[in-house]
Amino acid sequence: MNTRTLRLLPVAGLAAVAVLGATGAPAQAAESASLSIDGDLEIMPGVHLLNIDAEGTRTDAGKTSGTYTATLMNGMSKVPFQIKGPVTCIDTRGDAAALVYPISATAPNLVPDPLKDMLAVKISVRKGAADRVGVMGPAPTSSFRGCAPETTPFRFDGDIEIA
Repeated sequence: MNTRTLRLLPVAGLAAVAVLGATGAPAQAAESASLSIDGDLEIMPGVHLLNIDAEGTRTDAGKTSGTYTATLMNGMSKVPFQIKGPVTCIDTRGDAAALVYPISATAPNLVPDPLKDMLAVKISVRKGAADRVGVMGPAPTSSFRGCAPETTPFRFDGDIEIA
């Protein structure tokens, strides 16, 4: 190789990165999505552990908004303890979807201001003959990279709307 070829190789590499993006593939535009979850996680038939009430949307521009409230249950009835947070990530894939929400508050209030939004939870759902749900977390909010649907080991008694 002559010196002229050696000088052109870095320029060609930079051009390839500019065309393909840093990941090596063309960038994809965000698509709008919405997810509504309203019902109970059952650990076994008739034994309800968590009532989930979530509404979230993602715009074409990638902006996600929504609310999440989880109310603990004693088997069949709600108990006076809730976990709340904003929906910050939504991923929909056919009959499966997931969302992530940081824990912003509890009722009664057990989250000191310095810990607000430091932990997050991921909820995955799957529609089918028997709807399913899975929970990951709480875990440090920074540990969630995206929110692709995960396993859904528990039965879900309620309504799931994925769009």
